[in-house]
Amino acid sequence: MTNFDHDVLIIGGGPSGSTAAAFARKEGLNVCLVERLAFPRFHIGESLLPHGNEIMRETGAWPKIERAGFIKKSGALFHLTNGLATKEIIFSEGIVRGLDQTFQVSRAKFDKLLLDHARELGTQIKQPATVRSVTPIDGGIRVTIEHADKSTEERTARWVLDAGGRENHFPSEAKKPLDPSPFPKRVAIYSHFENVIRPPGIGAGHTVVVRLADGWFWLIPIDEAHTSVGLVTTVESMRRGKGTPEEIFNHAVASSPKLLEIMQGARPAMEFHVTSDYSYFRQELATERMVMIGDAGGFFDPIFSSGVYVGMNSARDAVRLITEAQRQNRGLTQSERTSYSKRIKKRAKVFKDLIACFYDNDAFSVFLCATPPLGLDRAVNSIVAGDARMLWPVRWRFALFLFICRVQKFFPVVPRIDFSGMYGVEETAQPSPTRETAAAKS
Repeated sequence: MTNFDHDVLIIGGGPSGSTAAAFARKEGLNVCLVERLAFPRFHIGESLLPHGNEIMRETGAWPKIERAGFIKKSGALFHLTNGLATKEIIFSEGIVRGLDQTFQVSRAKFDKLLLDHARELGTQIKQPATVRSVTPIDGGIRVTIEHADKSTEERTARWVLDAGGRENHFPSEAKKPLDPSPFPKRVAIYSHFENVIRPPGIGAGHTVVVRLADGWFWLIPIDEAHTSVGLVTTVESMRRGKGTPEEIFNHAVASSPKLLEIMQGARPAMEFHVTSDYSYFRQELATERMVMIGDAGGFFDPIFSSGVYVGMNSARDAVRLITEAQRQNRGLTQSERTSYSKRIKKRAKVFKDLIACFYDNDAFSVFLCATPPLGLDRAVNSIVAGDARMLWPVRWRFALFLFICRVQKFFPVVPRIDFSGMYGVEETAQPSPTRETAAAKS
């Protein structure tokens, strides 16, 4: 029998990779994790979902999260950019109990905390280092690792868990085939800001979403002084817009009464970043000895902040999968690989369906309705809190919600929202001195 350097080699030290490492160590496996960047480092995606709390409890990281001083998140607030409609979601009002609260986090601090936790559990960390090749061998995989000084080394492992995100720094035939994308290509322009106005009371920790004609803004409080603010729009709309990404961002703020209200006096605390073309899913998420988790497998849209939760959940599933095969001294069967891919995509589809409703004006009228029929918003609340299991009390209500969203196109089951005066990114009014935001002054 081949002697391997490790039972599991994990590519990527973000929440998915660190969570996988923690679960694998709890199973007694020898784990090596390779992370390309030195931590702490900036990363977008600062909003957690309550249903992810249980995963961090299982890994043992949750007490550290609670002590870290992150901002408590109890819900979300949705606005139309013209200020004519608002919807508040409170997690505790959902059907599923125990999903009352989680945290908004600085990813630099959060990701380092999870990675340090995996290290404390006995994970060997190689950082900064980049995986440059992944080659199947008898009973496992050989990995070539490039270090910061350009030196290389080879490591062998029975299993590779790819948590390296959508970027691919090594050739992989398994990662090339993609499912057809259900959404147009979108782009996000974002930065951290100071002096962003926050809602009063419990709402101060909410994720705030401002819906545009062809996109939306997020506003996420990440500490007492800083708020993550981002514009999401289609690549096509951005190309038709005028100016640099920062100018397009500022023009969109300047054209929105609601954003002008929230962003008055705000100023950017860092440079602007751009992420494009992020809606994708691999056709197959596992081979005989490699499993993709988190964004390495796929990602749809950041609107409901599902990325970190879906990634950590897939990490838990992947470790369970390989641990069972390890006990039987074999690779993954085709049935197991297919089942894993279907399971991950089934959960992601719940968020995909809700994302589609968000971008459709008729369906969004149902979403924003203050008193939807049959209390369907309680099921939507639970999904927004991260519960994608589709247990019966949520499943039938969500199915009815989606049906009403389709009917709304032809017959107003709920009052139609006035979307007038909502600019698209390419239509945004040029900022004038009387409408100039502090962001535009930067």
